[in-house]
Amino acid sequence: MKNDIPNFNLLAVFSQVMEDGSLSKAAENLNTNQSTVSTMLSRLKEEIGQDLFIRKGRGVVPTSYSISLYQQIQAPINQLNGVFTSFGKFDSSSSHRRFVITAPEHLQGVLLKQFSLIENKEISLEVFDQMDNDEGFYEVLLQQKFDLMIDILPFDHPNIESLKLFDSEFVVICSEEHPRIQGSITVEQYMQESHAILERTRNHLYSLSHYTNLDLSKRKVAYHGRSLFSNLLVVSQSDYISAVPLSLALQFKEQLKLQVFRPPFEYKKVTNYLIWLKKLNQDPAHTWLREELLSISNKITNYLQDNLPE
Repeated sequence: MKNDIPNFNLLAVFSQVMEDGSLSKAAENLNTNQSTVSTMLSRLKEEIGQDLFIRKGRGVVPTSYSISLYQQIQAPINQLNGVFTSFGKFDSSSSHRRFVITAPEHLQGVLLKQFSLIENKEISLEVFDQMDNDEGFYEVLLQQKFDLMIDILPFDHPNIESLKLFDSEFVVICSEEHPRIQGSITVEQYMQESHAILERTRNHLYSLSHYTNLDLSKRKVAYHGRSLFSNLLVVSQSDYISAVPLSLALQFKEQLKLQVFRPPFEYKKVTNYLIWLKKLNQDPAHTWLREELLSISNKITNYLQDNLPE
């Protein structure tokens, strides 16, 4: 090794390539070009005297030496990033900032409404719908396309922080004019009726399968929706039934004339998590955003508890 301590910028670039698995993606996240990233990796390789990456397809894979090096430097890199970002100024009463997040459907409208009530109109929220499946689900966060995400499953990654926001119920819904279901629903009715289900998987299971041991494969499925919103509309105009988060059912119960029931079988509550990059822990604006979302979550929890069906 030519120097006892390689240039910090070289290690920072190396760390970004390790996280992205691609020189082009790392360059995009570092606001530079691929040529600069390649040059800095070559300098680091020369300084330490070890091969760092091997090209594979459109990306790169790390050598065993790189994996060992990354494990040793990722914590210090994150700490230094936190020191730098903590010097940034943010005043919620006067600062101009647009936050970009991705969140489940049942929270999107609530979050947008709550942010519209903030006195400082220079602070805005832009919400993206979630991806349809697990592939690349968290890659967009690692690439910093979002300030944070809210999801029903935590994520185990050394550079990602997860915090429980709140637990919520899911409910069974049907039209107020359903010919066979009025006022209550049994397990037998639930299994006999035709269903509108969400055609989206997490950890290779349909969402509802995470929360009950009921054999859902025996359901009669009539409609495979790409979103919960489409399922709500279909149920309101048919004799189908569906399972949706309580918060979403309450938002549209009156407008769509829906009946809302607790599931007639054993189930687990839905946990919502706040997920973000650890290197943003000390960022003043990001800290404010997390605290604001926690405050909104407390309001949601109280509202759901007061409106839980009998």
